[in-house]
Amino acid sequence: DGETISLSNGCMCCSMAGGFISALSTVMDRADQFDQLVVEASGVSNPRRIMDIAKLDPGLIPNGSIVLVDASQLLSQLEDSLIEDAVVTQLKEADILVINKTGLADRETLKDVMVTLTQINPDCPTVTCDHKSLDPAILLGGIELQSGSSTKNNTSQKTDGDHQNSASSPDHEQFRSCVLRHDQALDRNLFDAWAESLSPSVLRGKGFVVFSDAPDRPWLWQKVGRSSGLEPGNGGPVSESAVVLIGTRAMPCDTDPTIIGPFQRVN
Repeated sequence: DGETISLSNGCMCCSMAGGFISALSTVMDRADQFDQLVVEASGVSNPRRIMDIAKLDPGLIPNGSIVLVDASQLLSQLEDSLIEDAVVTQLKEADILVINKTGLADRETLKDVMVTLTQINPDCPTVTCDHKSLDPAILLGGIELQSGSSTKNNTSQKTDGDHQNSASSPDHEQFRSCVLRHDQALDRNLFDAWAESLSPSVLRGKGFVVFSDAPDRPWLWQKVGRSSGLEPGNGGPVSESAVVLIGTRAMPCDTDPTIIGPFQRVN
């Protein structure tokens, strides 16, 4: 209903963590009313600290940390001794870096910003924008295949809801997506190797997979930037393994062996 629950202080130090935990508890009492929980942190927060606190609730599955970078201000912020450590910590903890306000920075500044980000967080994917809409699926991961049913047309943010995949809409032509599935259980080692080898241009990945060593148990796989992991899936058995990948235009197409991996090509 548009209701916002806020903290009186955005600090995540020990003395304020209780307020955040209380707010999470209030929100989770209404877990059946929403698909995803987004925490917008203050400019001096520690994303990893917030994520660690959120992990205390077993009903939450960590998704990732998105850090917004002001291209016109980053270099000066890193020269400010009062906030330098906080800025560096945020950049290091990011799973995806979104570089905004690129139109306010000249070419040399943008070049220096990219070099600086690479030095601080060399493996983190970056996305640039300048007062443009950014695909919600990149920021929020709005592509999760439903457990316990056919996966051909079901995409959702939770395991029990359906949402339309927006990565292929005209407004988001800088991104591409593909769906990969296999109607037989996968080899766990091959899947792990595939997930680790995915190109940095793959920004998001979600889906349910079934492994040959436990064919009756689906696993929820999630990838956010450089981070990737598996969680036990909710719901009943699935008839196939299926994942959705979203990336930049540099992401290899679904005919590329590095993308197909252990899956059959779908689209």
